[in-house]
Amino acid sequence: MSTPQQPATDAPHFLIENFEHGVIFRINRPHKLNAITKEIKRGLDQCLTDAETRGLRAIILTGTGERAFCAGTDLAEWPTMPVEERAASSDMARNFLFRLSGSKVISIAAMNGLAFGGGLELAMGCTFRVAASHVRVALPEIKLGLIPAYAGTQYLTALVGRARALEMMLTGKPVSAGDALAMGLVNRVAPEGASALDGARAFAAEVCGHSPVAIAAVRAAVDAAGPQVTRAGLDFEGEQVRRVARSDDAREGVAAFLEKRPAKFTGR
Repeated sequence: MSTPQQPATDAPHFLIENFEHGVIFRINRPHKLNAITKEIKRGLDQCLTDAETRGLRAIILTGTGERAFCAGTDLAEWPTMPVEERAASSDMARNFLFRLSGSKVISIAAMNGLAFGGGLELAMGCTFRVAASHVRVALPEIKLGLIPAYAGTQYLTALVGRARALEMMLTGKPVSAGDALAMGLVNRVAPEGASALDGARAFAAEVCGHSPVAIAAVRAAVDAAGPQVTRAGLDFEGEQVRRVARSDDAREGVAAFLEKRPAKFTGR
């Protein structure tokens, strides 16, 4: 696989392109391992707003090159930022990731290279994660006397459990793509030599071919589930079942099955 031409240091920090089901947001700083800047944070926020406004089905997040999806926060910005400004910047990223994880727009991280610190947190805020086979992931902030600042303590624990989350965060050691898949940190690993972006596109097509109404209901019901089955969770699922059953999409889905034709979902 050829390596894309490296953009100049004055190139845009991110690029946005369309694909069949939405947009691809590409962090474009390979010379800095696609480290996150204030400009990228603002771009991500605006990209999600635009996608929601336009009613797009999916956003794919990736990076330029094959070395890094995103190496985390660009610490070169820190000396010019007062402590309070740094804290506000972290708050902005944390709030964005919470918004991203709850958005109706499906988000997929196409992890084309290493994902460290804020880069892994960005991936964890997505609905799904597809990793290239050579990817390594880590939350190494402990080595700098810091802790994950973009909700990593929360997302990692939710995805892999308390014991594994503590081990990753208190050692800071990288984890391979295969181990990340085994622990549930990523959803899929692309075959060796294959593109994570191609895998993410295929994932988007697989999910977005289904009813938006049913997708939203499944996600809401899963969000309501806790570590144990509860009556409240069951009741919430029941509410979603009844709501979806009354939708146009449900009627179309059943009719298409009986008529042996592809369903045409409208999201109503």
